[in-house]
Amino acid sequence: MFSSHRYLKRKTPAEGIDRREYIGHLVDEYYTSTNVEALEQVTANLANFAYDPINWPYLHEAEALEVFVTALDTQNPNLQLHAVAALCNFCLDEIAAKFIVAKIAILRNIFLSTEKADTVLHSLALHYQLLSAGLSSKEEIVTPALLKRVLHWRQSSNDERVVKLCIVFLEDFGSRTEITQLHNATAATSTTVQPATSQPKTGSSDKTVYTEGS
Repeated sequence: MFSSHRYLKRKTPAEGIDRREYIGHLVDEYYTSTNVEALEQVTANLANFAYDPINWPYLHEAEALEVFVTALDTQNPNLQLHAVAALCNFCLDEIAAKFIVAKIAILRNIFLSTEKADTVLHSLALHYQLLSAGLSSKEEIVTPALLKRVLHWRQSSNDERVVKLCIVFLEDFGSRTEITQLHNATAATSTTVQPATSQPKTGSSDKTVYTEGS
């Protein structure tokens, strides 16, 4: 769970509050609060609610999807993580899936730029679920840049969860031709010509030799 029971208890009135009302309260708080920690708690709670399909109608009614997109468009990595996780939890809802696919460029940019393993994990799981459930086509969301980034994480991540998901994603949604082309492109860009090193003239070995860029 993202949020603490203490926070939930503090934010819930003594007489109690039902899910529908509470989710609406969270969405309102996101737009009215100026405290970063409060915003992070709000998005964390909404992501938790999105995990349970029973809450999906309430999230739609409160327009929580707009909150998640707004959070993605910030520079706060925690808000981005919570938003991606929420959309990942929510993406098998058909209405939510259509909304997410329409905003897929934003999610793709997050995936291509983030260095947070958890954000990578939820983002890739989101893409995988949309594709495997037939809620989107490969042409709509899989680009060479995305596949290249998946390949990068498969080869360089120390997080076993990320590596395994990358392997499955590439096996299911990356053709052999695409992967071969990516490997070849990576090999070509990593091959560089080493510049010639200037040699000291005879009789001047006591002098420091500087090369360009020193």
